[in-house]
Amino acid sequence: MITYKDISTILNILGRISLIISLISLIPIFVAFYFKENPFPFIISSLLSFLISLILLKTTKIYKVKLYHCMCVSSLSWILASLIGAIPFYLSIPYFSYLDAVYESASAWTTTGMSLIINLNVVDKSILFWRSLEQWIGGVGILVFSSLVLSNLASHLYLSEARQEKILPKFLSTVKTIIWIYIFYTIVGILLLYLSGLSPWESLNLTMTGICTGGMSLSNESFPYNSLAKLFMILIMLVGGVVSFSTHYKILSGKLKLDCQIKYSLLVILLSSLFICFKDKVDLLDSLFLVTSALTSTGFSTFDLSKLSEPSLILLIFIMFIGGGTGTTTGGVKILRFLIILKIVYYEIKKIVYPRNTVFPKYLSNLKLDDKIVKEAFTIFILYLFSSFVLFFIFSFYTSPLKALFDSVSFVSNIGLSLDVVNINSPAILKIAGILGMILGRLEIIPILILILTFSKIKKI
Repeated sequence: MITYKDISTILNILGRISLIISLISLIPIFVAFYFKENPFPFIISSLLSFLISLILLKTTKIYKVKLYHCMCVSSLSWILASLIGAIPFYLSIPYFSYLDAVYESASAWTTTGMSLIINLNVVDKSILFWRSLEQWIGGVGILVFSSLVLSNLASHLYLSEARQEKILPKFLSTVKTIIWIYIFYTIVGILLLYLSGLSPWESLNLTMTGICTGGMSLSNESFPYNSLAKLFMILIMLVGGVVSFSTHYKILSGKLKLDCQIKYSLLVILLSSLFICFKDKVDLLDSLFLVTSALTSTGFSTFDLSKLSEPSLILLIFIMFIGGGTGTTTGGVKILRFLIILKIVYYEIKKIVYPRNTVFPKYLSNLKLDDKIVKEAFTIFILYLFSSFVLFFIFSFYTSPLKALFDSVSFVSNIGLSLDVVNINSPAILKIAGILGMILGRLEIIPILILILTFSKIKKI
């Protein structure tokens, strides 16, 4: 049963996260002053988040912290961040309802990249930077960033945001290492895009939304830049969405070793790009860019997706559902889990063919496939499949089955590539479904289920 101490602990930690969101909301004020734009939407957002924090911290306190407490906080903090982060959009974009603003904010925080903004060219630069900043922080995770401040809760906060691998023995050291790696590659990405001919402003924002595999752009055409910029962005997307932070750490430490998910990801990208290139007569570079964007859940595109054939769209749906590497900023089921499932199916088939008493050591590369790893892979796969189906069911009432399937997978896998199922003129039910799908996908569903279970227990008290 859930006790008062449990609720107090959850709300107190949430209050601390709200204070951090308040501080993050102040950063775009400097951009607003630089471009001589209105800073008050960010001031209001920050003050409201600070007020929520003050109320929660004054009325609650932390007792013994358990992992499920932080999983509840994880779900609530992403919802709170979406609601608070919506205020600048709501106050700055005249045709936005508050629901539209929450949709935009949730899309940014979860690094999905869907957008309801009609014309990015007339939006304040501070608002565009706010989207980039939300995505950049959301890529690593609100709670992971918060762990730097709430160091005593680092292990629980880290695990509650669907992160499992430890780079160093201590969780706080792992968090610090991840963030330094993230900042390092962000700086490298900015320099690369600047050298390709983009302006400092474009380089900054596009790297922030590329390295986090978010994909929100400064242009209505998503990524209408030169070939060298496309090549560099492909590299940035691969760094963010295929190579895990632990692998980055080994590479930067001089221990270069590619794991199986990198090799298979590159193989999928190459074969899929060639298929789309020849099937739909798409330029090979654009095809590589699109497939990399889909696999890494970034969502950048260089041409209109509606021009693709049905086989190419179905291939992209499969790629988006699988997603990039574990331990990265990408969405989707993750290619490692998919490989584990395929390997287990392979072993089950071998059991039928070979004598009954034959023993098969179950390994994927150097990874031993014990029951815990296998159950986790199948659980996440089924939950993603079910969530995508629910969204597909809702979307199918308003559009064709193929478009509904494409966008439902894109929402739950936090991709951002879209066939325009949800837009500014869509009914509220589609926008709400999209918001829920984005948050479910970003948290890999389980923390949301734990939150729901927690509330169901509260009702029984």
